[in-house]
Amino acid sequence: MNHESPATTTPAVDPPPAPATRLVDLGPGDAERIMALEHLVWFEVAPGVSTEEALAELDFERTRGAELVTPTPRVGASAGTPAPLAGMYASWAMAVTAPGPHGSLVRLPMNGLTWVGVHPDQRRRGVLRQMMTAHLHTAHDEGEAVAGLQAAEVGIYGRFGYGAASLDVTLTLGRGASLDAGAALASAADQVTTHIVPAGTPEAMKVIQRAHLRAAEHTLGAVTRTDAMAAVWFRDFPVARGSKEPMQVLFATRGEDVCGYALFRRSPKWEHGVPGGEVTVREMGATDTAALLALARRVVDFDLTGTVTLDGRGIDDPLLWWAGGPRSAGLRAGDSLWVRLVDVDKAMTARGYSTAVDLVLDVLDPVCPWNQRRWRLTAGADGVGRCLPTDDAPDVRLPVAALGAAYLGSRPIAGQAAAGTVTELRPGAAAELSRAMRADVEPVAAIGF
Repeated sequence: MNHESPATTTPAVDPPPAPATRLVDLGPGDAERIMALEHLVWFEVAPGVSTEEALAELDFERTRGAELVTPTPRVGASAGTPAPLAGMYASWAMAVTAPGPHGSLVRLPMNGLTWVGVHPDQRRRGVLRQMMTAHLHTAHDEGEAVAGLQAAEVGIYGRFGYGAASLDVTLTLGRGASLDAGAALASAADQVTTHIVPAGTPEAMKVIQRAHLRAAEHTLGAVTRTDAMAAVWFRDFPVARGSKEPMQVLFATRGEDVCGYALFRRSPKWEHGVPGGEVTVREMGATDTAALLALARRVVDFDLTGTVTLDGRGIDDPLLWWAGGPRSAGLRAGDSLWVRLVDVDKAMTARGYSTAVDLVLDVLDPVCPWNQRRWRLTAGADGVGRCLPTDDAPDVRLPVAALGAAYLGSRPIAGQAAAGTVTELRPGAAAELSRAMRADVEPVAAIGF
């Protein structure tokens, strides 16, 4: 609410001119500037973690910064001190599991954007737009048709063409929660063995990566880490974690075959001599529902615990319904993966379709002008699609973010039309596109990156 009286309103003052910035490649030699910006933007400090260890997560082939062309003098800065970064961003060459033809799954390359930050003194001066535009144009030049991110603040990335494509569901269960999966599935889960090892060793991280990739092949919406990411992702820093338990991994196996994993940490809690520790499951994946059930039964049955929180689940996750539904499982949901079609034709051709379709899409995309035109999307009875430029009259007009939101088989185009985001130019066209793009199940939440 604006409490300022019109009679006392001061004349409008033009904002200061945007300082000229240039984008530069960043490398290990920029470590001091990177960490200074990181601490200013996120105000998070991990004690006991060196700069070299913190930056090991970055791929310096894909890391860029924005710096002022003419740095302003800084109070307290010594001569020769490098000027601070106005902003930075990085990405990884990841993958995402998308709908294939007729309910199958297909894993597609995905540019995973991360470490996006703008110096607090340089906000609202066009730095983020400059970085995001450069990032998407570079992805286009490199042939990366799909990009994805997880948004720290939801109001930012839609204007750059990203659409929220999956939900992150958190479930909270009590210790010993009954998981009613039926006799046949329970019997199959009995054939799965589980065992725990510390997650932070090089040997464990390699097995986690293998299990992670295998589970993703069977999981719609699953985002996968690169091997380089996996080699450093679960390192244990005792000073940084303090009194917390080291991250543990629970593996599910059939014989020598690893068919699932769950990453978790326990926190002790006692009240009047009664144990009520908390288990937080950060990530859990499986190749099949029997392995998932075996993992779930184990994490709800740790001694000295009272509650179990499972992050990164989906809206129609079997675990949700084994536990009795949303009220029994204390369901909370938020946005997870935001998808951006960098190249509409390549991205729409790469995924599959559940029904035959023949539509002309009028795509709006001012950030990536090569997308802003009409496209004919066709798919035959085999569910294989093709998206090509056309000058034919459009059936649907929509921003590129609407296609990103629907890309993983959720967020139907018809629903977005009802919300006013999509404009139907031919009656029934939005429903046709919805049916063709919908998946049999909802995508799961993305892993954190």
